[in-house]
Amino acid sequence: MEVLIPFAKDKNGSLAFVDEVESGLECACFCISCDMPLSAHKYKTNIRRDHFKHAPKVNSKDKPCEISYKRAIFWLCRNILATNTSIHLPRYIGYPNSDKSDEGVLITDENVYEYQSKVTLNPAVESAQNEIAILHANDFDITLVLTLESSAYQFSSTYNQKSAIVVVDVEDFRKYVEGKVNGYRNQVESELLEKLSIKHWHFHPQQTQRFTEFYRSKNQKIQLAKKEQAQRKWEEQQQLAEETEPLYDPVYGFQQNPRYKSKPTRAFRDIIDLNPAPKQYETRWFRCPSCFHVWSHSSEDVPYSIDLTECSHCASSVKIG
Repeated sequence: MEVLIPFAKDKNGSLAFVDEVESGLECACFCISCDMPLSAHKYKTNIRRDHFKHAPKVNSKDKPCEISYKRAIFWLCRNILATNTSIHLPRYIGYPNSDKSDEGVLITDENVYEYQSKVTLNPAVESAQNEIAILHANDFDITLVLTLESSAYQFSSTYNQKSAIVVVDVEDFRKYVEGKVNGYRNQVESELLEKLSIKHWHFHPQQTQRFTEFYRSKNQKIQLAKKEQAQRKWEEQQQLAEETEPLYDPVYGFQQNPRYKSKPTRAFRDIIDLNPAPKQYETRWFRCPSCFHVWSHSSEDVPYSIDLTECSHCASSVKIG
Protein backbone atom coordinates (compact mmCIF):
# COMPACT_ATOMS: atom_id res chain seq x y z
CA MET A 1 0.00 0.00 0.00
CA GLU A 2 1.35 3.40 -1.00
CA VAL A 3 2.12 5.66 1.97
CA LEU A 4 0.67 9.18 1.93
CA ILE A 5 3.73 11.26 2.72
CA PRO A 6 2.82 14.39 4.76
CA PHE A 7 5.82 16.54 3.76
CA ALA A 8 9.03 16.33 1.80
CA LYS A 9 12.43 17.92 1.24
CA ASP A 10 13.00 20.53 -1.39
CA LYS A 11 16.16 20.71 -3.48
CA ASN A 12 17.87 22.67 -0.68
CA GLY A 13 17.02 20.03 1.93
CA SER A 14 14.50 22.25 3.70
CA LEU A 15 11.10 21.10 4.90
CA ALA A 16 8.32 21.52 2.32
CA PHE A 17 4.58 21.06 2.77
CA VAL A 18 2.16 20.30 -0.05
CA ASP A 19 0.49 23.71 0.07
CA GLU A 20 3.88 25.40 -0.33
CA VAL A 21 4.91 23.78 -3.64
CA GLU A 22 3.56 23.20 -7.14
CA SER A 23 1.40 20.19 -7.92
CA GLY A 24 2.73 17.00 -9.45
CA LEU A 25 6.36 16.48 -10.33
CA GLU A 26 6.85 20.22 -10.64
CA CYS A 27 7.13 20.37 -6.85
CA ALA A 28 10.78 19.28 -7.23
CA CYS A 29 10.70 17.56 -3.83
CA PHE A 30 12.29 14.39 -2.53
CA CYS A 31 11.34 11.74 -0.02
CA ILE A 32 12.63 12.33 3.50
CA SER A 33 13.42 8.64 3.85
CA CYS A 34 14.74 7.33 0.51
CA ASP A 35 15.59 10.65 -1.23
CA MET A 36 13.63 9.60 -4.33
CA PRO A 37 11.56 12.15 -6.33
CA LEU A 38 8.01 12.84 -5.19
CA SER A 39 4.88 14.25 -6.75
CA ALA A 40 2.52 16.58 -4.90
CA HIS A 41 -1.20 15.79 -4.83
CA LYS A 42 -3.64 18.52 -3.84
CA TYR A 43 -7.39 18.25 -3.31
CA LYS A 44 -9.98 21.01 -3.20
CA THR A 45 -12.20 19.15 -0.73
CA ASN A 46 -11.54 17.61 2.67
CA ILE A 47 -12.50 14.14 1.48
CA ARG A 48 -8.81 13.35 1.09
CA ARG A 49 -5.91 15.20 2.59
CA ASP A 50 -3.13 16.72 0.52
CA HIS A 51 -0.01 14.59 0.39
CA PHE A 52 3.12 13.59 -1.47
CA LYS A 53 3.60 10.29 -3.26
CA HIS A 54 6.60 8.68 -4.82
CA ALA A 55 6.92 9.51 -8.48
CA PRO A 56 5.86 6.67 -10.81
CA LYS A 57 8.42 3.90 -11.28
CA VAL A 58 10.98 5.31 -8.85
CA ASN A 59 10.24 3.03 -5.91
CA SER A 60 11.29 -0.55 -6.52
CA LYS A 61 9.47 -3.43 -4.82
CA ASP A 62 12.84 -5.02 -4.19
CA LYS A 63 13.91 -1.99 -2.19
CA PRO A 64 10.75 -0.41 -0.74
CA CYS A 65 10.82 2.95 0.98
CA GLU A 66 10.64 2.80 4.78
CA ILE A 67 8.64 6.02 5.11
CA SER A 68 5.92 5.95 7.79
CA TYR A 69 4.12 8.40 10.01
CA LYS A 70 6.69 7.59 12.71
CA ARG A 71 9.62 8.51 10.50
CA ALA A 72 7.73 11.60 9.38
CA ILE A 73 7.23 12.75 12.97
CA PHE A 74 10.89 12.18 13.81
CA TRP A 75 12.09 13.96 10.69
CA LEU A 76 9.84 16.94 11.38
CA CYS A 77 11.13 17.19 14.97
CA ARG A 78 14.73 16.91 13.84
CA ASN A 79 14.20 19.67 11.30
CA ILE A 80 12.61 21.94 13.92
CA LEU A 81 15.45 21.37 16.38
CA ALA A 82 18.07 22.00 13.72
CA THR A 83 16.53 25.35 12.76
CA ASN A 84 16.16 26.70 16.31
CA THR A 85 18.60 27.55 19.11
CA SER A 86 16.59 27.29 22.36
CA ILE A 87 14.25 24.85 24.10
CA HIS A 88 12.12 25.14 27.23
CA LEU A 89 12.60 22.29 29.72
CA PRO A 90 10.65 21.60 32.95
CA ARG A 91 11.98 21.46 36.50
CA TYR A 92 13.56 18.20 37.57
CA ILE A 93 12.90 16.53 40.92
CA GLY A 94 15.30 13.61 41.29
CA TYR A 95 15.04 10.64 43.65
CA PRO A 96 18.16 8.90 44.98
CA ASN A 97 16.29 5.59 45.14
CA SER A 98 14.60 4.09 42.11
CA ASP A 99 11.48 3.26 44.14
CA LYS A 100 11.18 6.95 45.15
CA SER A 101 11.00 5.93 48.80
CA ASP A 102 13.21 8.83 49.87
CA GLU A 103 12.55 12.54 49.68
CA GLY A 104 12.80 14.15 46.25
CA VAL A 105 15.67 16.55 45.53
CA LEU A 106 15.37 19.59 43.28
CA ILE A 107 18.02 19.13 40.59
CA THR A 108 17.13 22.05 38.32
CA ASP A 109 14.34 24.57 37.95
CA GLU A 110 12.26 25.17 34.86
CA ASN A 111 14.53 26.90 32.38
CA VAL A 112 15.08 27.86 28.74
CA TYR A 113 18.31 26.31 27.46
CA GLU A 114 20.24 27.90 24.64
CA TYR A 115 22.07 25.52 22.32
CA GLN A 116 24.21 25.74 19.22
CA SER A 117 22.54 25.71 15.84
CA LYS A 118 24.49 22.58 14.96
CA VAL A 119 22.53 19.63 16.34
CA THR A 120 23.90 16.08 16.37
CA LEU A 121 21.20 13.80 14.97
CA ASN A 122 21.62 10.07 15.45
CA PRO A 123 19.30 7.25 14.47
CA ALA A 124 17.91 5.50 17.51
CA VAL A 125 19.83 2.41 18.54
CA GLU A 126 17.31 1.11 21.06
CA SER A 127 14.12 0.67 19.04
CA ALA A 128 12.18 2.00 16.09
CA GLN A 129 10.05 3.96 18.55
CA ASN A 130 12.84 6.39 19.47
CA GLU A 131 14.96 9.03 17.80
CA ILE A 132 17.90 10.84 19.37
CA ALA A 133 18.92 14.49 18.98
CA ILE A 134 21.88 15.89 20.92
CA LEU A 135 21.75 19.61 21.67
CA HIS A 136 25.08 21.25 22.48
CA ALA A 137 24.28 23.72 25.27
CA ASN A 138 26.76 25.97 27.05
CA ASP A 139 27.23 23.94 30.25
CA PHE A 140 26.50 20.42 29.02
CA ASP A 141 24.96 18.47 26.17
CA ILE A 142 21.25 17.67 26.26
CA THR A 143 20.22 14.38 24.71
CA LEU A 144 16.60 14.52 23.60
CA VAL A 145 15.03 11.10 23.19
CA LEU A 146 12.07 11.60 20.87
CA THR A 147 9.77 8.68 21.53
CA LEU A 148 6.31 7.46 20.63
CA GLU A 149 6.11 5.30 23.77
CA SER A 150 7.47 7.32 26.68
CA SER A 151 6.08 4.93 29.29
CA ALA A 152 8.13 2.07 27.85
CA TYR A 153 11.40 4.01 27.69
CA GLN A 154 14.16 2.68 29.93
CA PHE A 155 17.29 4.56 30.94
CA SER A 156 20.38 3.09 29.30
CA SER A 157 23.78 3.15 30.99
CA THR A 158 25.46 3.28 27.58
CA TYR A 159 24.68 6.99 27.28
CA ASN A 160 27.33 9.59 27.97
CA GLN A 161 27.06 10.42 31.68
CA LYS A 162 28.16 14.00 30.93
CA SER A 163 25.03 14.56 28.86
CA ALA A 164 21.59 15.30 30.24
CA ILE A 165 18.80 13.01 29.07
CA VAL A 166 15.30 14.32 28.45
CA VAL A 167 12.57 12.10 27.02
CA VAL A 168 10.09 13.88 24.74
CA ASP A 169 6.74 12.21 24.07
CA VAL A 170 5.84 13.03 20.45
CA GLU A 171 2.88 10.66 20.12
CA ASP A 172 0.45 13.61 20.05
CA PHE A 173 2.12 14.90 16.88
CA ARG A 174 0.53 12.04 15.00
CA LYS A 175 -2.75 13.98 14.81
CA TYR A 176 -0.95 16.65 12.78
CA VAL A 177 0.92 14.31 10.46
CA GLU A 178 -2.13 12.16 9.69
CA GLY A 179 -4.64 15.00 9.74
CA LYS A 180 -6.22 16.85 6.85
CA VAL A 181 -4.90 20.29 7.75
CA ASN A 182 -1.77 21.62 6.08
CA GLY A 183 0.75 24.07 7.49
CA TYR A 184 0.95 22.56 10.98
CA ARG A 185 4.67 23.13 11.36
CA ASN A 186 4.12 26.10 13.71
CA GLN A 187 1.90 24.06 16.03
CA VAL A 188 4.40 21.21 16.20
CA GLU A 189 7.30 23.63 16.65
CA SER A 190 5.52 25.44 19.50
CA GLU A 191 4.73 22.21 21.34
CA LEU A 192 8.14 20.66 20.80
CA LEU A 193 10.08 23.70 21.99
CA GLU A 194 7.72 25.18 24.62
CA LYS A 195 5.32 22.55 25.96
CA LEU A 196 6.59 21.17 29.28
CA SER A 197 4.15 18.32 29.90
CA ILE A 198 5.59 16.20 27.06
CA LYS A 199 9.16 16.41 28.44
CA HIS A 200 10.53 14.33 31.28
CA TRP A 201 14.02 14.34 32.76
CA HIS A 202 15.80 10.99 33.08
CA PHE A 203 19.28 12.17 33.95
CA HIS A 204 21.15 15.37 34.79
CA PRO A 205 24.97 15.60 34.93
CA GLN A 206 24.81 17.41 38.29
CA GLN A 207 22.27 15.19 40.01
CA THR A 208 24.91 13.12 41.87
CA GLN A 209 26.38 16.33 43.29
CA ARG A 210 22.89 17.56 44.22
CA PHE A 211 22.14 14.29 46.03
CA THR A 212 25.44 14.52 47.95
CA GLU A 213 24.77 18.13 48.99
CA PHE A 214 21.22 17.25 50.01
CA TYR A 215 22.24 14.33 52.22
CA ARG A 216 25.13 16.30 53.74
CA SER A 217 22.75 19.13 54.62
CA LYS A 218 20.17 16.65 55.89
CA ASN A 219 22.72 14.91 58.15
CA GLN A 220 23.88 18.26 59.50
CA LYS A 221 20.30 19.19 60.35
CA ILE A 222 19.80 15.84 62.09
CA GLN A 223 22.98 16.26 64.14
CA LEU A 224 22.02 19.83 65.07
CA ALA A 225 18.56 18.69 66.14
CA LYS A 226 20.10 15.97 68.32
CA LYS A 227 22.41 18.50 70.00
CA GLU A 228 19.52 20.88 70.66
CA GLN A 229 17.44 18.04 72.09
CA ALA A 230 20.31 16.95 74.36
CA GLN A 231 20.81 20.56 75.52
CA ARG A 232 17.11 20.94 76.36
CA LYS A 233 17.14 17.63 78.25
CA TRP A 234 20.19 18.70 80.25
CA GLU A 235 18.58 22.04 81.14
CA GLU A 236 15.40 20.28 82.26
CA GLN A 237 17.42 17.93 84.44
CA GLN A 238 19.30 20.86 85.99
CA GLN A 239 16.07 22.68 86.71
CA LEU A 240 14.53 19.57 88.23
CA ALA A 241 17.62 19.04 90.42
CA GLU A 242 17.42 22.62 91.68
CA GLU A 243 13.74 22.24 92.50
CA THR A 244 14.15 18.94 94.35
CA GLU A 245 17.37 19.77 96.27
CA PRO A 246 16.60 20.42 100.02
CA LEU A 247 17.36 24.04 100.91
CA TYR A 248 17.53 25.41 104.45
CA ASP A 249 15.75 28.63 105.24
CA PRO A 250 16.16 30.15 108.72
CA VAL A 251 12.46 30.95 108.85
CA TYR A 252 10.92 28.04 106.96
CA GLY A 253 13.51 25.31 107.61
CA PHE A 254 14.38 22.74 104.92
CA GLN A 255 12.28 23.31 101.83
CA GLN A 256 12.01 21.07 98.76
CA ASN A 257 10.87 23.90 96.55
CA PRO A 258 11.67 27.44 97.65
CA ARG A 259 8.97 28.81 95.33
CA TYR A 260 6.25 27.02 97.32
CA LYS A 261 7.02 27.91 100.95
CA SER A 262 5.08 26.27 103.76
CA LYS A 263 4.31 27.68 107.19
CA PRO A 264 7.18 28.76 109.51
CA THR A 265 8.68 26.00 111.61
CA ARG A 266 7.44 25.41 115.15
CA ALA A 267 10.84 26.24 116.67
CA PHE A 268 10.88 29.63 114.98
CA ARG A 269 7.33 30.37 116.16
CA ASP A 270 8.34 29.55 119.76
CA ILE A 271 11.30 31.93 119.56
CA ILE A 272 9.09 34.72 118.27
CA ASP A 273 6.51 34.15 121.04
CA LEU A 274 9.04 34.07 123.94
CA ASN A 275 11.24 36.96 122.85
CA PRO A 276 9.16 39.63 121.24
CA ALA A 277 11.28 42.29 119.62
CA PRO A 278 11.25 45.70 121.42
CA LYS A 279 9.82 48.70 119.69
CA GLN A 280 12.36 50.97 118.09
CA TYR A 281 12.06 54.79 118.38
CA GLU A 282 13.89 57.46 116.43
CA THR A 283 16.02 60.13 118.19
CA ARG A 284 14.99 63.71 117.36
CA TRP A 285 17.28 66.76 117.80
CA PHE A 286 16.12 70.32 118.55
CA ARG A 287 17.74 73.83 118.80
CA CYS A 288 16.30 76.78 120.68
CA PRO A 289 16.28 80.03 118.64
CA SER A 290 16.46 82.13 121.82
CA CYS A 291 19.32 80.61 123.82
CA PHE A 292 20.73 78.43 121.07
CA HIS A 293 20.56 75.39 123.31
CA VAL A 294 20.64 71.99 121.57
CA TRP A 295 18.99 68.90 123.05
CA SER A 296 17.42 65.61 121.94
CA HIS A 297 14.32 63.52 122.63
CA SER A 298 13.04 60.24 121.29
CA SER A 299 10.12 60.20 118.92
CA GLU A 300 8.14 58.51 121.69
CA ASP A 301 8.53 61.61 123.97
CA VAL A 302 8.15 64.14 121.19
CA PRO A 303 6.05 62.53 118.46
CA TYR A 304 5.79 63.95 114.97
CA SER A 305 2.16 64.86 115.56
CA ILE A 306 2.93 67.92 117.79
CA ASP A 307 4.05 71.34 116.52
CA LEU A 308 5.58 72.93 119.73
CA THR A 309 7.96 71.76 122.42
CA GLU A 310 9.60 73.44 125.44
CA CYS A 311 13.32 74.29 125.57
CA SER A 312 14.98 72.30 128.33
CA HIS A 313 17.30 75.24 129.14
CA CYS A 314 15.27 78.47 128.98
CA ALA A 315 11.77 76.96 129.02
CA SER A 316 10.72 78.98 125.96
CA SER A 317 8.44 77.46 123.34
CA VAL A 318 10.15 76.09 120.24
CA LYS A 319 8.24 75.51 117.02
CA ILE A 320 8.99 72.13 115.41
CA GLY A 321 7.63 70.17 112.50
